Amino acid sequence: MNWYPAARARALATAALLALVAAVLTGHAALVLLAAPALGALALLPRRSPPELDIEVTLSSSRCFEGEDVTVTATVRATSPLDELIVELEPAAQVALDPGTGASPRAQAFLRTGEASTRWVIRPLRWGRPSPGTVRVAGRAGAVQTTRRIELDPVEVFPRPALMRPRLVPAELLRRIGEHTGRAVGDGVEFAGIRPYVPGDQLRDVNRAVSIRRGQLHVNQRSAARAADLVVMIDAFGDSGPVSERTLDLAVHGAAALVTAYLRVSDRAGLVVLGGLLRWLGPAAGDRQFYRIAEMMLAARFDSYVTPDVGRIPRTALPPGTLVVVFSPLLDPRGFGAISDLRQRGFPLILVDTLRDEPPPGTRPDARLALRLWRLDRSATRARLRALGIPVLRWDTGAELDSVLAPLRQPPPGVRRLAGTRP
Repeated sequence: MNWYPAARARALATAALLALVAAVLTGHAALVLLAAPALGALALLPRRSPPELDIEVTLSSSRCFEGEDVTVTATVRATSPLDELIVELEPAAQVALDPGTGASPRAQAFLRTGEASTRWVIRPLRWGRPSPGTVRVAGRAGAVQTTRRIELDPVEVFPRPALMRPRLVPAELLRRIGEHTGRAVGDGVEFAGIRPYVPGDQLRDVNRAVSIRRGQLHVNQRSAARAADLVVMIDAFGDSGPVSERTLDLAVHGAAALVTAYLRVSDRAGLVVLGGLLRWLGPAAGDRQFYRIAEMMLAARFDSYVTPDVGRIPRTALPPGTLVVVFSPLLDPRGFGAISDLRQRGFPLILVDTLRDEPPPGTRPDARLALRLWRLDRSATRARLRALGIPVLRWDTGAELDSVLAPLRQPPPGVRRLAGTRP
C-alpha cells in the first residue's frame, strides 16, 4: 500500500503556505498569525507509522448461470487501528447488484479491532467471461491515507437454457436405447401397427377387438425407442458490432436450449463453431458434456477473415446420420458456403435465421430502394438453401425456440399408421 498525505493534512498545509507566502510578499509580519491555526492543527495530527493492510477479496463461485447469485466478500486486516476505512464495489456493466440483500455498494467502517469485512451479492446478466467489477479500498490513519483498486477475477457465466422438448428427430436413429420413436419395431411404447399372432408373442400385446373381428389372433406392434445424435453449429462470422452481438447471443441461447433438451433424455449432443479457428466437440452424453459445450460457446466471440475448412471436421465430430441444427444470420458468404458443403455431404440440416435487424432507413431518396434490394437478396439466399433441401426458420422477436421449430415436428410413425388403419 502506498500512503500519501490525507486531504485534511493537504488542506491545512496549503492554508499555512498561502499565509506565509502572503506575509513574505507583502512584508506584513501580522499575516504570519494567519498561518498559526493551520500549523497548530498540523502539529496536533497524530504522528504514527502507516499500518500494513492485508486485503482479501473472494468470490463464492467461479462459475454460474445468467441471473444466479454470486457473493463477493472483501476482508481488510490492519496491523494497527485506522481512523476510517471505506470499501466500495464498482460493478461492471453486465453485472447487477442484488437490491434484496440491503447491501450498499459502499461500506464505511472504523477499524478499531484491526479487521473489517463486508459482502455483496451480484447477479451476472450476460453470458461470457467478464470481471464482475472492481473493489476500491480507501483508508485513513492520522495525516496519511491510501487507496487501492482490486479487479475481481473473471467469472464463467453460462447461458441459461430455455425449457423445450427434443422433438426434432433424424430419419436414421442410433441402435441405442433412448426416448425417440424409431421406424423399426421394438419394445417401445408408441403404437406401430397390427400383425397376426406368432408363437412367442406376449399375451399382453394381443389386440382383442381386431382378433374377434377377424377370427384370428392379432397383436399390437410397437416402435423401438432409439437415441439420436445432435450437433449444433454456430455461425460466428461477422464484424464486431451490436448487430453481430445480438445474433451471436441469440445463437448461443438457442444452442444451449437444444443441447440441454437432448442431453436430458440421454441423447448425445455436440458443437461446431464456424469461425477463423474451426472448433468442434464430438457428440457425447451426460451433464459433463453440457459444461464442455458451454465453455466452448463462451469463446465464440472473435473476429476473423479466414474461411474454415469444413472438410477437416473429423468423423467423430459429425457422425453419419447426425442431425445438424445451424444458427446463422446468413450475413457472411463463408458461413453460407460451409452450410452448403455440409448439405452436399449428406447431413440432415436445419437452419435457424438469427438476424432480426434490418438496415436503418436512410435519408437519401434511394434508401427505400436499397432496403428492398437487401430484402430481395435475403429472400434469394433463403430460396437457395431451400433448394438444397435445408429448411430455413426465422426466429422473430418475442418467439420461443420451441415454437420456431414446431413446423418441422412430425408425429410418431405409429400415429400415422394408426390414422390409416381400417376400423
